Amino acid sequence: DFLYIDFNKTDGLIFNGDSGTTSCYNDTLRTYGDVEGKADQFNQNVIEERSENTDFVSESSVQTNVASDNLEITSSLAGFLHRTDTISAPNRCSVRARLTPSGPSKIGSLWYRDRSPVINGFDTYFSFQISDHSKECTFVKDQYFSTTSYRTCSVHGADGFAFVIQNSVNDTAAIGDDGGKMGFGGIDSSIAIAFDTWTNPGLDTMFTDHVSIQSKGVNANDAFEDGLLGVPRTHKLADGKIHTVRITYYGDLQPQYFNYLVASDSLLTYLKDNGEQKRIGTLLVFLDDGITNDVPLIAMPINLSLVLKSPDDKAYVGFTSSTGRFYEKHDILSWYHCDQEPCDDDLKKNFDYYFRSYYSNSTIQINEPGPGFGGGYSKTFPVRNQSPKSIPLDEPLQHFAKDRNIGLAEDAITQIPPYTLY
Repeated sequence: DFLYIDFNKTDGLIFNGDSGTTSCYNDTLRTYGDVEGKADQFNQNVIEERSENTDFVSESSVQTNVASDNLEITSSLAGFLHRTDTISAPNRCSVRARLTPSGPSKIGSLWYRDRSPVINGFDTYFSFQISDHSKECTFVKDQYFSTTSYRTCSVHGADGFAFVIQNSVNDTAAIGDDGGKMGFGGIDSSIAIAFDTWTNPGLDTMFTDHVSIQSKGVNANDAFEDGLLGVPRTHKLADGKIHTVRITYYGDLQPQYFNYLVASDSLLTYLKDNGEQKRIGTLLVFLDDGITNDVPLIAMPINLSLVLKSPDDKAYVGFTSSTGRFYEKHDILSWYHCDQEPCDDDLKKNFDYYFRSYYSNSTIQINEPGPGFGGGYSKTFPVRNQSPKSIPLDEPLQHFAKDRNIGLAEDAITQIPPYTLY
């Protein structure tokens, strides 16, 4: 088991590409290592493009959006694909892992240093936040009179990130392709739980934020339909909120989750047993309230031993991300991983140390004990599953010594609250 309540310490982690740590503040004094402070800088670069035809000149620019511009854009300039729920990155934060900064064609990966047991089951939690989306503004002018015909702006970042399990020949140096490949497309012998925030026309099946499971077995993974193992599920991801994810794999089928199963034809290869203790298992993905309510967003029957073909049942676990022409910051705030039961409860309790995730604010569910399980109440000692009475056992708080009379007049009691005469 391991736990990163934040990423102030990065022992045991391998960063590749554009990934690094950040405290959400660009200060050169904080850039003291290969990855520390590497991803602090707010992207100020502007990508400009110009095109012409017989009648019009079109000029477009892509830059990082500032949240204070959202109202004007939404009310009068919004174009196709514009999002109204984006935020700017915080200017101070506990140290977090930033998989990609805000900039075009960035790519990053982050791996735990040692290979972990995965075939017989694991349980991992992490929290993430996506911010600082790119903004594209287009000006269309008359070719001859230079008058503005119209102007549009759309705020929408890309492309997403993934939790990845891999046995690539590149080990902890594994990193995939940029753009819609989300950093895992191209990594061999891998399976990715992808958190996709961009629609790639003709390649994706969803036109909104969604979660999918992607793999091509021992071959190079694919982030589009060729690698899709089941129907994607929609969920808000890039709305600037801090979300919490739980990903669990059981080494056998779990009937209680059958109502949430997804599958596709490409999954058939991995739907068979592979020997003792290498049976068809159940891969579950929970988000936010689904963690508290034990309702997965995705449940998939799959045999990971056929996907990864690991001789010792181990693989590397970590994250990848990428951007293309459009971009956003992909931040991992905390991470807890348990590779075999029983998990370390003390580590798990400290996972959400800063109490900033949606999960930590979820509604606490209180269930009344039923008959036969110690339910009901006792007038003496509390029975099993019954909370003791919490009525205070002391007298009401006194604001003065009621028996105090030394050095006071005989009627002093009338001069002390609540017995004052005035």
